[in-house]
Amino acid sequence: MNKKLHVTFIYLSALWLFLMPFYAMAQQQINLTVGQIHVLPVEQIARVAVGDGDVINAVTDDDKEVVIFARAAGDTSMQIWDVDGNSKSYQIRVSSAVQHRIQHDIRNMLNRIDNVKATVVGEKVIVEGDKLSDADRERVQLLAKHYPQVVDMTSQVGWDQMVLLDVQILEIPRNFLQEIGVSWNSSSVGGFNAGVVWDSTAGGLLTRPGEQALEAAFAQHNPLGYFGINALLSSNLKAMTNEGKAVMLAQPQLMARSGATAEFLAGGEVPYAISDGNGNTQTVFKPYGVSLQITPRIEKNGIVRSSINVEVSSIDGSMVLQGGPALKIRRTNTEFNVKSGQTLVLSGFISRDQMQNMDKVPGMGDVPILSALFRSKKFQNNETELAIFVRPVVVSSDNEDMQKRVMRSQAIVDSTFEQAPLLNVPINDGATELGFRVFDAQNIPPFRVAKSGSKSKKLILRSINVGTGDAS
Repeated sequence: MNKKLHVTFIYLSALWLFLMPFYAMAQQQINLTVGQIHVLPVEQIARVAVGDGDVINAVTDDDKEVVIFARAAGDTSMQIWDVDGNSKSYQIRVSSAVQHRIQHDIRNMLNRIDNVKATVVGEKVIVEGDKLSDADRERVQLLAKHYPQVVDMTSQVGWDQMVLLDVQILEIPRNFLQEIGVSWNSSSVGGFNAGVVWDSTAGGLLTRPGEQALEAAFAQHNPLGYFGINALLSSNLKAMTNEGKAVMLAQPQLMARSGATAEFLAGGEVPYAISDGNGNTQTVFKPYGVSLQITPRIEKNGIVRSSINVEVSSIDGSMVLQGGPALKIRRTNTEFNVKSGQTLVLSGFISRDQMQNMDKVPGMGDVPILSALFRSKKFQNNETELAIFVRPVVVSSDNEDMQKRVMRSQAIVDSTFEQAPLLNVPINDGATELGFRVFDAQNIPPFRVAKSGSKSKKLILRSINVGTGDAS
């Protein structure tokens, strides 16, 4: 008897678990705010029952509709029967007016962000979305910080977009940039200059310099930028380089993820002798040279917002230290907005006096980039200057040019380095079993190394007959 009751209980439990989802689906959800009135049309009403009368009040004047009045915040249920005995269940949630207004404000703010979906679940606002820009993601995080009701469930699908930073460091004539139409910011500090130039692919034919102005975020006055100047810049720089009027000192190409930092350093480290509290002498190293740090962020419509930090170290001849030379550091940090493919020009980092002071320290003339300027007579005569051109380009994983670069790089690696030997390859062709034999130290077959005249040095193991221990 007990066994039959146990089996019956199991069947009833399984049936209840099976019917629970359908029962939940049969319940209709009604969301109200405190003070709100909701009219529910129902035909042939016979009876109405409310779970919690403090939350809602339900009345009916006829048999066609039920009037629900939200009294206080909370959750309750309501059951309605008709004259035939059929019933309908309702789950009613009443939220406070303040909470409702906050949710309404949050949804209005989120509607301004693309690729974002806001869903109200109880007292929470669930924020979902993917493929958000860094600025939009920061806005959602800031909103979640100020409103505890916001649950941030945004994510990013796929790989982050990458930014190719095409950097050119050149020694150019001082009047070159003015001739092609770049006007430096007149409010520059300490000799540092910055200007913006436009890309010819921005959507039009080349125009004469001076026909269009571009506002830069970091300038108090509008530095002029000109449409199509990148094409002019490229052709003129190439011609001047061929003629010897301009010198390409370095041309690094940096790749950075949106929001990450790319760094470039041309220089070294200077040793300094310092003493600790016990009188012990220690040697520390300080970097010097030309340092470039760029942090790009991809915004909407292909806009690249980048923070650039440039630092140039030089010898300070006015100070003499016992531990080592004194360095004069010129550092600038600016933030700019350009479209993908546009170019930013930076100049005014090094003066002729700084280069003359470098001659006072042995080895400083061997610093990359600075050493070329150090030997330049035109720079010493104040005829040329150091200029840095930065052109950020937004690239994706399926970019054809990037795929070609990867293929070329892989081809260079494959042609330079021989393929490594594979593992799990039988020592003798056709061998199905491998035996092992212990050799004495004196009987171990020797190794031989390829001669230095060969294409590449590699270690060659003489083949061993595993069964006999003979080597050939």
